[in-house]
Amino acid sequence: MKKINTVSIDQISLMVPIKASALDNNETPDEVQAIKHMFQFNNILGKPEEQNHGLNGYTNSLKYGNDSAKILILWSWKQTWMGVTVMFYGQGKKLYESLAKMNEINIDWFDIINQVCVKFKGHVSRIDIAVDLINYGFSVNSIAEKLKDESYEFLNGKTKRKIGLEKMKTIGNSGEVDIIYVNSRKSDAFLRIYNKRKQGLSNKSSGYYTQAQNTKDWIRIEAEFKHREAHKIGDDLAQLVDSNKMHSYLVDCITRHWILTIKEKDDGEKEGA
Repeated sequence: MKKINTVSIDQISLMVPIKASALDNNETPDEVQAIKHMFQFNNILGKPEEQNHGLNGYTNSLKYGNDSAKILILWSWKQTWMGVTVMFYGQGKKLYESLAKMNEINIDWFDIINQVCVKFKGHVSRIDIAVDLINYGFSVNSIAEKLKDESYEFLNGKTKRKIGLEKMKTIGNSGEVDIIYVNSRKSDAFLRIYNKRKQGLSNKSSGYYTQAQNTKDWIRIEAEFKHREAHKIGDDLAQLVDSNKMHSYLVDCITRHWILTIKEKDDGEKEGA
């Protein structure tokens, strides 16, 4: 089977500041309408569901899509300093992009991030970068075993220091590892490597089922960046002159934090994989 590798943004949250210093009871800030217009949400996804509750301290929200594939616009009329946040969950983003394509509407994430960070003076508050490796013969279980016996090791891409096994966690069943976590979920930079083929085959309505059926193996390397790390990625992307460099920059974001290497023997020779 043909080897395929792709780089994509899986999940993303963006924040736009609210210009008004105060809002009346349950008043909707103008920035909500601006976001709806910029993303063409109503044209692509239809009318949202209004909710008088939010998440993470926000008091109000609009929901597009459904519970399994959703996009939220969140704001707080009580605390305008929190701004307006738009949250694309992984399946919600996929639904949004698919429906946009059906309606012949182009979605350019490079342009969107640029508008949020430059035009609206906002920032990226979370971004998950996914690298899919399909039909490469890679196995999450094999990687986990080689990390455990120390023939593989993770290094920090900036400091070149080894990341210890105590900072990793594995999950699996039937004696095989399906997911490897590196670093803490609470940290600003968190990595997971998982068996995307198995995940896709487990749910026929996931949108990945057919693709998973047509692959021999498929692992996903997914880096989750939040807070300062996400802000920096957004700012860097907004400063890129050439949008064609976006995907290579996203890969660099991962390798700055994690590099999987074959551990060298004491004599300097590298061990076989």
